[in-house]
Amino acid sequence: MLVTQAINAMGGVLRSHVQDDQQIRNFVIDSRQSRKGSCFVAFKGEKTDGNRYAEAVLQSGACMVIVTDEDVYEQIEGNKVLVADALYALKDLGAYNLGRYKGRKIALTGSVGKTTTKELISEVLRTRKRVYTAYGNFNNELGVAICAANMKMGTSYSVFEMGTNSAGEIEALSKYIKPDICVVTGIGHAHIGRFEGIEGLAKEKLSIVSGMQKRGVLYIADSCRRFVTSEVLEKTDVRYFGTDMASHIILGDVNRTVDGDFYFTAVTRNTPYCFKLNHFYSHFVNNSLPAIAIGMAAGLSYTDVMKGIRKFQPKDGRGRIKEVDGIKVIDDTYNAGFESVISAMTNLAGIPVEKKTAFIGEMGEIEGYEEMLYFKLMKKASELTNVEFVFVGKNFARFERTGNIKVVQTREEAMQLISKVSCGTVLFKASRGQKFEELIRHLEEEKMKSAV
Repeated sequence: MLVTQAINAMGGVLRSHVQDDQQIRNFVIDSRQSRKGSCFVAFKGEKTDGNRYAEAVLQSGACMVIVTDEDVYEQIEGNKVLVADALYALKDLGAYNLGRYKGRKIALTGSVGKTTTKELISEVLRTRKRVYTAYGNFNNELGVAICAANMKMGTSYSVFEMGTNSAGEIEALSKYIKPDICVVTGIGHAHIGRFEGIEGLAKEKLSIVSGMQKRGVLYIADSCRRFVTSEVLEKTDVRYFGTDMASHIILGDVNRTVDGDFYFTAVTRNTPYCFKLNHFYSHFVNNSLPAIAIGMAAGLSYTDVMKGIRKFQPKDGRGRIKEVDGIKVIDDTYNAGFESVISAMTNLAGIPVEKKTAFIGEMGEIEGYEEMLYFKLMKKASELTNVEFVFVGKNFARFERTGNIKVVQTREEAMQLISKVSCGTVLFKASRGQKFEELIRHLEEEKMKSAV
């Protein structure tokens, strides 16, 4: 996108100055990520004002800045735009790209596994196709807009993730993206307190089809079948995935290897296909099913789809596994919905190693259901007697300690226990706000000290 094209694409432009009509390399909202050819969009937040960094990013090689402060606009030299609202400007830039994009757009939502499924789909398609994948978990209004603004026009597929905090958000995002293919990974307890129970949450998730291109394809977990309305059936070609024998793609045999990885069978059109997933999380097997279905529908061979599934590795904080001085560390510190915590704990218990420890932090996005879900979580832990659990946070304080369960209230207390870990496999799982990545960093630092 050229500087002049970007300016013409934006509504709400108050003033603009073009010194050199350059090609924009990418759009950024964090000045630290700006590089030569970037366009910096300045947002004024609660803690910092991006307008303050406009001059610095231009001096470091950015090709344009979009600001909302008139005084800053007057002071800086170079390609510059003054707009009334930075978010609307960014959304306009994304809409411009979406309007001229010739490839197919895939949109995902669900209570669990959105980011993992997005990466699996991308990994599979990338074996033969050019794919643009929305980065991180940029799944709200701002995140989707910046991902759309950075789309690559020469790709065959673009894969987006959509999240929600309140009713109507996913519908708005769907109408913005206008996807050809939608995926609903499942419906659980995440954000359930902000909707009218599970039915209200399901309605919000399924509104992802609102902006879908005529007769697009919806892949949805067969556990959500009861939420699929006649309106959804009329609008889309619904294809279920899961263990139901009536599903479009059926999960067959699942076998764990001695290393903890999985071999599994997926059956579609009465034909079984065998895959290997290089991770011990069984829910990643479920996340693989829509990736397999989309890959095959795109014309990829079984061999290509198999390579994509085998190549997949989760991102940092999403279940990535690393070695720390002989200890296998599972970094699952980014998110902690109820279903994902239960699954992570259960999968850890199933790994064929002798010493297993789990540091579990407080869950997020379960407003109104805390007492029930924390009770179920602790009950499950007491049943998994081959794992030593350390629960961290005030919400765990009222529960009884058992032989395999310890409870502490702060990260500092947890760090004291981490210092005693010397071997085995250790899971770190908590919602993002708990900052459990600091516990992993503490473990790494402790082992470095002992090695000196």
